[in-house]
Amino acid sequence: MAVAIIGGTGFIGTAVAERLALRGLAPVVVARGEHPVNLPEGAILERADRMDEARLRDIFATHRIDTVVDIFALGMLNTRAVMEATAATGGRYVLLSSVDVYSNYGGLIRKESPAIQPQPAKETDPLRSFRFPYRGNPHRPKGVSAELFEDYDKIVLEESALGDNRFSTTVIRAPMIFGPGDKQHRFKWAIDAVKKGGLIRLDERAGKWPNSYGYVTDVAEAMVLAALDPRAVGRTYNVGQDFVRNPVQWLLSFAVMLNTPIEVETVPAAEKALLFERAEATDLRYPLTLDTTRIREELGFVEPTAEREALLATIAYESA
Repeated sequence: MAVAIIGGTGFIGTAVAERLALRGLAPVVVARGEHPVNLPEGAILERADRMDEARLRDIFATHRIDTVVDIFALGMLNTRAVMEATAATGGRYVLLSSVDVYSNYGGLIRKESPAIQPQPAKETDPLRSFRFPYRGNPHRPKGVSAELFEDYDKIVLEESALGDNRFSTTVIRAPMIFGPGDKQHRFKWAIDAVKKGGLIRLDERAGKWPNSYGYVTDVAEAMVLAALDPRAVGRTYNVGQDFVRNPVQWLLSFAVMLNTPIEVETVPAAEKALLFERAEATDLRYPLTLDTTRIREELGFVEPTAEREALLATIAYESA
């Protein structure tokens, strides 16, 4: 099997390359090569822009690629070329999608008002009724052009890939991903607060908001497992931890890891306490949680990383 990783030198892509290398495979990592890379032994770096279809076709043909793992698919604008090049191989396409496809996300960002789904979303649960969630939304991750975020929508990508009979598709719906290399610093707020010790005052709206997370190595393992298993063809899988915590519980978890005594008090919005900005920007009545039973039962997925190891590695990264 010959696997290409599109966007394979970043946070998640590097972890996917490492998991493939552990299986004795030599992944072809496709990236623009504008920054220093740290690839596992045996991986092959091919420099290309993901929007350059001709170059991708050439790379796939040269290395006889039969499986494409797409890490940085945002919308059709930056993904059409990847899909067309994959179609030329007639092989497998593994799309990294997101929890933001589900209906609760539409309520969370106040774009619509669906019924609140309190339980973790299953793959068959309702999706957002609207498209292009970042249009007119000022709360965007950094480092991506406005043009690409205007075109962003994982639902559009899922529908396009799964509906294309020129190749077979597996969709991985991921939660917030954390760990060494996380440029969004998803747990820095908690680690910094715990390090100070003592009383932590937390916005009461945020304090009870349940959210799913996935450690980067574990999400990468799920993607590789799905990419290599023929049973995953045509399937969609949620990935992430098999438990859900709210911010109060995460603070307490990091306090244990840091061996630091804390007390957490949830306070009204007027006090503008920790996570006030998050609570102001979103409707935290809507959980953003995932049920990951399907990939565990169908493919036998188990996290390769103990939680203690994952949290300690994250603390070390955020403390560097």
